[in-house]
Amino acid sequence: MKDDMRRVDDKLQGPVLIEEDLAVHGIVTGDATLSSGAKLVLHGTITGDLIIEPRAKAIIHGTVNGMVINDGGRAEIFGTVDVIMDRSPEAVTVVDPVASVRVRR
Repeated sequence: MKDDMRRVDDKLQGPVLIEEDLAVHGIVTGDATLSSGAKLVLHGTITGDLIIEPRAKAIIHGTVNGMVINDGGRAEIFGTVDVIMDRSPEAVTVVDPVASVRVRR
């Protein structure tokens, strides 16, 4: 984790717009949107959907109970995700063999 990445250990009430590099070890209740150019390292839980905008990067070690919707960023899945949906030809989604994904669209 980069030194300038902000760490969140508590609860964030969604919907949440993430516009900075962020490490979440707590919980996001509801949906989260990762803005273009931002990076998210998730060790905690998002109870809703995660939307990844173009040029954003999400590294998921934790859990997304909803969908990971990739609109042109990069998603690296190591944890548990209900549904993955790539909605752009620029979307890059990498699923590690240890990850748990119920549906990929």
